[in-house]
Amino acid sequence: MTPLFSRRLHFVVGKGGVGKTTVAAALARMLSERGLRTLAVEMDTGGRLPAVLGVPVAVGTPAAVTPRLSVVSIDGRAALEEYLGLIIPVKRLLSSVFSSRIYQYFVAAAPGLKELMTVGKVWYETTRQEGGRPAWDAVVVDAPATGHGLQYLRMPQAARDTFGAGLVQREAQRVVDLLQDARTTAVHLVTLAEDMAVTEALEAHAQITGPLGLSVGAVIVNRVHVRRFAPDVLGILGCAAAAAHADEGALLHAVEERAIEESSWAAINAQHLERLRMALGTTTLVELPHLFAEEFGAGEIEILSRRLAEAAALPAARRA
Repeated sequence: MTPLFSRRLHFVVGKGGVGKTTVAAALARMLSERGLRTLAVEMDTGGRLPAVLGVPVAVGTPAAVTPRLSVVSIDGRAALEEYLGLIIPVKRLLSSVFSSRIYQYFVAAAPGLKELMTVGKVWYETTRQEGGRPAWDAVVVDAPATGHGLQYLRMPQAARDTFGAGLVQREAQRVVDLLQDARTTAVHLVTLAEDMAVTEALEAHAQITGPLGLSVGAVIVNRVHVRRFAPDVLGILGCAAAAAHADEGALLHAVEERAIEESSWAAINAQHLERLRMALGTTTLVELPHLFAEEFGAGEIEILSRRLAEAAALPAARRA
């Protein structure tokens, strides 16, 4: 595989409503279908990733989707308790900690603790070994909507810089090192070829590559409309609708309206795709088609998975 999707840890970030979870599911499926043991991670227990992949909610413990693909939802509090279980092996002492009022207050009041422990759980799954080898060849993380998602990625740095020398700083530094290792980790931005979504994607790109110091893998433009007919077809449809009998004319007129709508969306998308190309420079741009389906399911995920695989196989000069 090319460097585009060859890293072990993939964060999928994007504005709400752009299809980020769908893209994360398609990417995880694509990696697993190429022989990689893949874990799809949802940074929230109320999201849709397990359902999109066809399994019930799996909080804390990965649930198998296929022999090479599993999915898990992370709860920040549960991740903290799992971590404490690793460093406090005495169950009686651990039980006393969990039941104490100080601990309960700390968990409820500590700012950023949920985000820090959630990213820590991602680090654990990415680096965990089984039988002398990594437990997962690839980890795909469906992050929250852009602003909250960047907050998750920012928390390990904030914890490292806030706490003095000690356990928290050391653990936070290990997470930061993983996130900033461009050989291991990539952040993929999902957007639509529309004004507000593109603006937010470009702002996120600047944050990720600037203050956060992370590597952007690809900007994935979802639901792209492409006109698949010549412009003069619209005129032909209009003339045919006017000349046809009532029922046929109504049908042709409806087809003409949909063709005009699709042509307009294609023009809008093309304009914003060009804006992205101009602003992103060498960053890889991957286009995913708008899929017309009454119900979005496994078949559509498979189509998007194949398109991502095609993008990964293209030489850099041809990606777009």
